Amino acid sequence: MAKEIQITGSKKEQYIRSYFKEKLNSEVPKAKVNELFATYELEPHTTSVSYGMFNAVVKKLKEEGHASTETPAALETSVVEPEIVKVEDLEFPNFALHKTGKKLDELCSDHEIGGGTYGGTVTIVIGESGVGKSTVTLDLLSSVQAENPDAKVLYVSSEMTRNDILFYYKKCPAIGKVPTLLLMDYVKSGNLHQVLSATFNGDYDIILLDSFQDTLVKLKEVHNWRASYAETWLTGMMIDAAENKGAAIMAIQHMTKGGTYVGGTYLKHATTAMMEIRFDAHGDRYLEFSKNRRGGSGINKRLYYSLDEKGDVVYDSERFDETAELSELTKNESRSRADLDSSFDSFFVKTTEADEVELPDDEDDIKLIAPIVIDGSTTAEE
Repeated sequence: MAKEIQITGSKKEQYIRSYFKEKLNSEVPKAKVNELFATYELEPHTTSVSYGMFNAVVKKLKEEGHASTETPAALETSVVEPEIVKVEDLEFPNFALHKTGKKLDELCSDHEIGGGTYGGTVTIVIGESGVGKSTVTLDLLSSVQAENPDAKVLYVSSEMTRNDILFYYKKCPAIGKVPTLLLMDYVKSGNLHQVLSATFNGDYDIILLDSFQDTLVKLKEVHNWRASYAETWLTGMMIDAAENKGAAIMAIQHMTKGGTYVGGTYLKHATTAMMEIRFDAHGDRYLEFSKNRRGGSGINKRLYYSLDEKGDVVYDSERFDETAELSELTKNESRSRADLDSSFDSFFVKTTEADEVELPDDEDDIKLIAPIVIDGSTTAEE
């Protein structure tokens, strides 16, 4: 039996020593330090430890005689054969197309006439504070439900309490009929991650998470998870729900004060689309997609909106169409100018080449014609 590891050193070193003592029976498994650190990071932690600190403590433990000659099964390397497939042979879940009956559908996708929100997608929604991220996305859920009463939609709020949701309902009546899950109800119980797991593995067509960043904070606080682990876990949950369940997942994400996206590159690149909701220079509200694998033709096109007396989102379709027409006219004009410039350049080059005359080398052979003025008339003399 290995001798017991002594808990000494700084607070962070003591924390690492305690991990090897309690989790690995006072032994340092035979493996590369980066592999040990990767396994260590998967555990919930209350103290942040850098790779450099971890590596230094591992060296000390080996010098103290805690090195093991065995490699844990979780760290054993094995040869993995890549699976080569044909897309036509793959089986996919039913990627349903959910329509709101509003102009927004055309931006969400362009694979079918009229567009809509496809299942099997993960969309990140970012926007400035107060611009209406929750209002727009909740209106989407409510509108889908109105168009298709059989659609199973779910709004997951990480920030609002039951009292908060009451006042929000008075401002935004659309939420009244939307099934809602309040994560605040499960913070004190300590089973937040079980509730989220059951939710994303449930039988829903569309799930709206409001917000991604706040849910990460609560996962870290409730379960003592590291930030990197919490983000990987939650992102994986959303992607699995889309890929395996065919659900359309939407997650509201925060922005920095400078108006840029907050979050890791994994979330940004692994998701299907990014919808940005902003104020323009005049204070008008609009949304646009800066990324969308289901609607490439709608990228960077602004769709302005406002709220009517009932609190419903109203999209300015006329302004959108006029802007699209103006943009197309501008493109056509640019193409015409480019074609004209190209034709002119081609004509100029050909004309210049045709006008070139080879002059004789001997200057005496050059005959000059000079004008001679006589009595007010002009003649020419060689």
